[in-house]
Amino acid sequence: MTRFRLPLICECLLFFVPLNIYCIGDNLATGIQWALFRYQESYLGNSLILIHRDLAYVLDGILKGTSAFSTGIWFLGALLLVAALILLVFTTVQDDARWVKPAGLLTIAGGALFLFAMLVQYGLTLHSDHGFSLPIGVPLILVTGSWFVFGKFCDEDSSQGETQETITTTTPEGSPK
Repeated sequence: MTRFRLPLICECLLFFVPLNIYCIGDNLATGIQWALFRYQESYLGNSLILIHRDLAYVLDGILKGTSAFSTGIWFLGALLLVAALILLVFTTVQDDARWVKPAGLLTIAGGALFLFAMLVQYGLTLHSDHGFSLPIGVPLILVTGSWFVFGKFCDEDSSQGETQETITTTTPEGSPK
């Protein structure tokens, strides 16, 4: 159980890393965005906007066009990150390494969706008439997910080695079985 605590802790910490620093228009609003919420300062005041409120803005028609599409993509990325966290909790409780790699793939996919949401909103250069975006935390999500995918969390090699040892044991006379 202890060998899976580090991936679980790292996945939890991803929710506290700012993923995006952005500016809307010609300094109409600036903000910092995490996976599940964002803090925004504008001429109307300061706002803490949770992801469910963003989704409500899309469903109510307040956000339209690329902003609505970008918000939907961001929401899907957040869902994948939460699903990866749930898999890692399950992995830690069950002490089963099979789910670390799928959790890593979900983490990478979530990070890719976060980046794609920024690209939809601000274009390929992440700078347009709509404003600009700096994806500061997305590389960390991609690196963490890659570590989950390519890291050694499973004891497959050692368990196969034990199987080979039991097959090639010798009898008391010294001849192999």
